[in-house]
Amino acid sequence: MKRISLPQRYHVSLRILHWAIAALILTALILGTFVMAPAKPDDPAKAFALLKHMLAGSLILILTLIRIFVRPKTRRPAPVLSGIAAADRMIPLVHRIFDIMALVMVGSGIALATLNHLHELVPGIIFSGQGHLPADYSGHPIHLLHIWIARLLAAIVALHVAGALYHHFILRDGLFGRMALVTGRPKG
Repeated sequence: MKRISLPQRYHVSLRILHWAIAALILTALILGTFVMAPAKPDDPAKAFALLKHMLAGSLILILTLIRIFVRPKTRRPAPVLSGIAAADRMIPLVHRIFDIMALVMVGSGIALATLNHLHELVPGIIFSGQGHLPADYSGHPIHLLHIWIARLLAAIVALHVAGALYHHFILRDGLFGRMALVTGRPKG
């Protein structure tokens, strides 16, 4: 019986999707938290930031759906254990939670945009300089969901990064290289 060896790295499509989604999530979180939240509703810069935020969210949706479709069709490296039993059991679940949270985040953003007719308002504010965004979204329970999912997502991303750094600098087990887009110099 022929023994099939597992790859040492994730498939290139999964690596590209991972880093593209990570960059887009970081962009959307920064735009939402540090650019849009403090800006006044009649500031065209807020509308432009919202447009970029909505574009990032749309791309997150598309790329996450592609990743959900591609992942089961690719071979993956064997799991790397951290030596922390609870963390090792949670890792497969955490990756699915990322996908679910990204989809809920985008879904709540789409619902919020639809309820406030933002698809009609934003282009007019940006291109004509007329009009303004709603003064406050806090009256919408969907907005609260969007904010809380963003905070939870940011916390899980921070834990994910901390775990990757733990593997890279403490365990030195090569985990980071499995998802890296480029490899280091060849050994030897």
